[in-house]
Amino acid sequence: MSSTEDDRQVRISKIAGRYLVFDIDDVAYIRRQHGICAVFTGTMPQNPTQNVFLGLPLELYAEDAKMLLDRKVAYIADDPLEHLTQLKSMDDETRKSYLQSIKTQRRTAQLVFNEAKAQSMAKHKDKRKPKQPQPSVVVPTELPLSASSADGVAAAVDQEEEGGAEFLLESSSSKPLKTDASTPPQKPLVKEKLPAITPTTSNAMISNGTSNPDVENHTALPLYSYLNERGYFITPGLRFGGDFSVYPGDPFRYHAHYMANSYGWDEKIPMLDLVTSGRLGTAVKKSFLMGGQKPATEDSEAGELRAFCIEWAGM
Repeated sequence: MSSTEDDRQVRISKIAGRYLVFDIDDVAYIRRQHGICAVFTGTMPQNPTQNVFLGLPLELYAEDAKMLLDRKVAYIADDPLEHLTQLKSMDDETRKSYLQSIKTQRRTAQLVFNEAKAQSMAKHKDKRKPKQPQPSVVVPTELPLSASSADGVAAAVDQEEEGGAEFLLESSSSKPLKTDASTPPQKPLVKEKLPAITPTTSNAMISNGTSNPDVENHTALPLYSYLNERGYFITPGLRFGGDFSVYPGDPFRYHAHYMANSYGWDEKIPMLDLVTSGRLGTAVKKSFLMGGQKPATEDSEAGELRAFCIEWAGM
């Protein structure tokens, strides 16, 4: 892990009770270093009904946010309040700095575009159809001319030279010559035209804060942390009938192995729930995992967490 990632603080924006990450670098960091996938929720304004490929922002579980806070690699910001406060108190220097950062991003986008265009042109250069070779000109051998034909050719040449001279005189008289041919014509100054961009974050305008609003403590947090610490990746499990879908590695590489539910230590679990969850897990080729943590007492803190897997063997 690089030193920049060691000092990295992920900004989690709390908006309307949801925990969102807008920076793509933060998204890559928490996925690569902390095994957190979460869910992309962004969509395109031109096509809001599409639900196949979603983009930024990334919405975190409350368990994700709490776990990152406990590891001291993130902070939670009250986004609406911070933006309103910063916009009201922004001075000229901060505003110029923000505009300069936007211009830098536009220049970077232009460089990336130019590089991609050059690579595309070089790639397709060899695929273009080669030009057909020009037919060679055959110079006829000199033939002896008769006196009459020689006189005719000489007259035609003299007439062409006279016409050319007359044309040169007419052109020179109608158009004045340039006094200084070595001086190139000056081109008008063109203002640098950069591509327009839409910033995905406002980090350049808002400084890194340390505000950490309270994160509601869910009962599923112990099981969630237990699985994450053992290298499992967790995604929503509604489509498989559980609270979580549990993967042995990155979901880009593996199928889910478990559908998981969290229960309280003393919570009564109906037998029908065990049967239906076990049968459902087996039907979708997964094991049903359930777990709970022993609560804290006066003599000890929150203790061990126990997890069990159930498979329906009669199908």
